[in-house]
Amino acid sequence: MSRRAPGTPSFEELSSSPKLGLGLRTQIVLALSVAFVASFTLLGVATVRITDRAGGIERERAAEASARVLASALDGLAEERSRNAPILAQALLEDGSVAGVEVAWPGIEADAWGLVGHRPSAVAPMARGGEVRVHLRPTTGGRPGSDLLLLYVAFTGGAILLLAYVALTHLIVRPLSALTASSERLAAGRSHVEVPVGGAAEVARLAVSFNRMAAQLRAEQSALEARLGELQATTSELESAQDQLVRSERLASVGRLSAGVAHEIGNPLAAILGLIELARDEELPADERAEFMARIQNETERINRIIRDLLDFSRRGQDADQAEGAARESSDVAEAVADAASLIAPQKDLGRVTIERRVADGLPRVQGAADSLVQIVLNLLLNAADAIDGEGTILIEVSRHPDDDDRVRVMVSDTGPGIDPAILPNLFEPFVTSKPAGEGTGLGLAVTLALVERLRGTITAENDPEGGARFVVDLPAEPGTA
Repeated sequence: MSRRAPGTPSFEELSSSPKLGLGLRTQIVLALSVAFVASFTLLGVATVRITDRAGGIERERAAEASARVLASALDGLAEERSRNAPILAQALLEDGSVAGVEVAWPGIEADAWGLVGHRPSAVAPMARGGEVRVHLRPTTGGRPGSDLLLLYVAFTGGAILLLAYVALTHLIVRPLSALTASSERLAAGRSHVEVPVGGAAEVARLAVSFNRMAAQLRAEQSALEARLGELQATTSELESAQDQLVRSERLASVGRLSAGVAHEIGNPLAAILGLIELARDEELPADERAEFMARIQNETERINRIIRDLLDFSRRGQDADQAEGAARESSDVAEAVADAASLIAPQKDLGRVTIERRVADGLPRVQGAADSLVQIVLNLLLNAADAIDGEGTILIEVSRHPDDDDRVRVMVSDTGPGIDPAILPNLFEPFVTSKPAGEGTGLGLAVTLALVERLRGTITAENDPEGGARFVVDLPAEPGTA
């Protein structure tokens, strides 16, 4: 099943997008119609003009012939021409195209029959002097020849328009419509599309190119999905390795704390054994026996508290170390700092180490599981204890971020020699350590960085200008508690 990339519009969105203009089919019809109307108009005007001109020339020739015939007839009548002229003129007027006839006699006023104008249509001279003038009627009514020609032109143009529309639709419009629909499906993420190859040569080449592009996109999408699957598998393996690394570091911390716990338990056990021996004395007063039993109970509770804290630290968070679980929880930073300090307090090699805590009031809870936050602070405390070599001061400061009220800042600083500038840029990388070989793995700060990033926070390290090292952890506050 194909996947649509984020931000890619769906097929429905593409279909409902505003139209940018008329469709190709409509534009072709409009273009052909305009061309047909313009051509028909020009051709019709030219046809009418040519027809009218040809008719006019023909009428003028007929009028000239009639005038010559009348002039010849009058010349042949000799003395009787003036008496027979009206008869011959009336014969010409019977022709519907002749409006009037004039006969100009030499030396006298011309005779006229019918309607005559200032300018005759034809003039024919007579042999004995004078001339015959023929006036034609103005052309009125329709022109059957012109109308028939115009009808033929209109029918032929309409047939050509229809054939051109059908041809363009079959060769261009339909293939382009199929190509457009396939392009919209491809843009909507449906990569399994193919356009039929057909139509004009250019359109067919476009369809072939589109099919090649779609095939290439399908191949690239398949390769991308395979690569994505590999990346997801690799990410899962890295997360699993990171979880194992965190658990290993937790067990290493438990092992280191266990040595101090054993020493811390030894003193109360010795006291308990001594008190038990004293309590066995039958002559011991009852009030002293009761005092010894109370002291034994207090020492036993102290041992139980130390062991319980160590076991709680080693067992809790085995499921909550996952990023999703850690992100859903929230924790109190002050409590996490107190828990970490109580875990490190029993260490015998920290007898001359002072741990100071400065926690601001009214701090919001932070996002993340409490055990992850305890592990972060504990790792930084153990790192600081190693740096001061068992003697000095470790300061833990918890406050709001100075520039962001939605974040909480935890700073752990010590009075040790500081961080070697040579390893400071790579301090949080695995296996980077300033300890001699065999005394450290260099994984503690790398695990700390991983835990901080799981909580969507940041951690930085720097040297205090007054001496010692300082680690700064900024964590996002739980929404609604800032």
